[in-house]
Amino acid sequence: MGNASNLLTVALVSFLAVVSPGPDFLIVVKNSLTYSRKIGFLTTIGISLALLIHLSYTLIGIGMVMTEGSILYLILKYCGAGYLFYIGVKGLLSSFKKQNHLNFANSGQVATLSHAAALKQGFLTNLLNPKCALFFISFFSQFVLASTPLALKISYACINWAITLSWFFALSYLITGKFILTRIDRFRLYVDRVMGIVLIAVSLKLIF
Repeated sequence: MGNASNLLTVALVSFLAVVSPGPDFLIVVKNSLTYSRKIGFLTTIGISLALLIHLSYTLIGIGMVMTEGSILYLILKYCGAGYLFYIGVKGLLSSFKKQNHLNFANSGQVATLSHAAALKQGFLTNLLNPKCALFFISFFSQFVLASTPLALKISYACINWAITLSWFFALSYLITGKFILTRIDRFRLYVDRVMGIVLIAVSLKLIF
């Protein structure tokens, strides 16, 4: 398979992987709908920063130490599950303290999640996801060999990173448009609670 075909395959598989709902998808949707578009963007940036770490250790070869059942994998698994469970419970409880409707007149006012917290949530959600780590290790092992040129490795990483960043930016932008927000307004508290429950369910699924 030539380099051009490899790059195209990396792009296609990266897109299919990122659009599949998972912890990253859930945290971006939750923060975008619960807080604001800006918070959703910052969450996305946090995800992209963690993604750079996954891509780095995978492409330089040390990712092979992480196999399913290894100590490193189990640490990521339980830390990741615990963090998602924490976010889910926190979001679920806070939904009972919020007003039922969005106030578009005051929509420019500050959300209740700080910029640093949004970055941290995105970063830790991606970094502590063991399935994300295993995906990169198993997927890129098909393309990256000891003889693979550094420029090509960087190209693989840039393609995956750019697709992920673009998708979550687009997702956050689309779901925070006024057209959509006005239609979920009446169900706002239920959306927040459902997102909290789903995050808790995903965290339990990671463990079991």
